[in-house]
Amino acid sequence: MSELDPVPSAGEPIVATPPRRSRAGIFFFGAFSGCLAVVIGFLILGVVIASIAGNDTTSRGDVFGDKVAIIPIDGEILGSREAIDALHRYARNSSVKAIIMRINSPGGAIAPSQEIYEEIRNVRARSGKPIIASLDSVAASGGYYIASACDRIVANPGSITGSIGVILQWMQTKDLLAWAKLKPETITSGAMKAAGSPYQELTDAQRAYFQDIVMQLHSQFVRAVAAGRKGKLTEAEVGKIADGRVFTGEQALGLKLVDELGNLDDAINVAGKLGGIHGRPGTIYPKKRTRGLFDALTSDDSDTETAIGRILSRRPRFLYQW
Repeated sequence: MSELDPVPSAGEPIVATPPRRSRAGIFFFGAFSGCLAVVIGFLILGVVIASIAGNDTTSRGDVFGDKVAIIPIDGEILGSREAIDALHRYARNSSVKAIIMRINSPGGAIAPSQEIYEEIRNVRARSGKPIIASLDSVAASGGYYIASACDRIVANPGSITGSIGVILQWMQTKDLLAWAKLKPETITSGAMKAAGSPYQELTDAQRAYFQDIVMQLHSQFVRAVAAGRKGKLTEAEVGKIADGRVFTGEQALGLKLVDELGNLDDAINVAGKLGGIHGRPGTIYPKKRTRGLFDALTSDDSDTETAIGRILSRRPRFLYQW
């Protein structure tokens, strides 16, 4: 009994003081609950960030801040779906204030080039977001076709661009088949149905027929560039340099095919300013899809022509390609 405890009077029963209850269990329960709440909070934040990012990667800048989106056009243009899907996604993303088409392509199939061109113009009109073309090593033919739809074109001094023109070619195997003692037979419903067959030479009429198509596709190219570069180049001016020649970025600047010289960072800064972003813009771009050799050879993607199919195909291919 301590000195402060009252002394019981005579005859008064002595009552034992109950022991003080330990609060360790309450402390550990509270600590566990707090940690669990933090973990749940991080999980929710991760889900939110994942829903914002989707199929995209933020390379620099705050994931919630204003950004410039970068859409790559790499290699031969065989399809348009991925580029158009990315354009739609970034047009809807309120944090994306401007878009860059980063082009490193010698061109390719005509219809996909035209589809990407048209969608760039549609997205610009609907969203009001500026779209900038940044030319990498090569942005020729179909690659330049796409670039011409953008608000501004930024090229490196040594970028290879231009090549405004159409090419049609195929492999004629008639002599090879004769050497192998193979004799193909062809039955058609009309004189032009077998035009371009590798098993026979072109007639004069078939050659003229193909030449007419090539020139029509060429006219479409010239008109598209003039429309995209409206106020900078007339259709007549485009026609004068639309003979298939390629130009360096420096030459293209003098011909008004591009607006300024610079690298990707310069294009990002231009896009940021046009998009009203203050300071250094953050960037976001689609996650790169990993494709193996088997995918390249056997893909049944409707937008992608397989490597085996291209080798074995007998069809002539009209191309906007350097």
